Amino acid sequence: MLQKGDLVWIPQEAILLVNHPNNPQAIRIVQKPEIGLFLREADQDKDFYVVIADGREWVANKKFIKRLRSDYVS
Repeated sequence: MLQKGDLVWIPQEAILLVNHPNNPQAIRIVQKPEIGLFLREADQDKDFYVVIADGREWVANKKFIKRLRSDYVS
């Protein structure tokens, strides 16, 4: 289980949404793997997480978001 503030791995081709999974205001497809910051589960849909990536708050499907392993962080 992820906790607020955990670093997360966002893989290439992951789909990031702004605001709401069912009615997004913007969509971004990740071009290369990124590191983000986990905030919480999405209020509207429990299959989505809210993360910060590229300086913005996004909603992403849980299946794409993985905890960044501590041995990858220096």
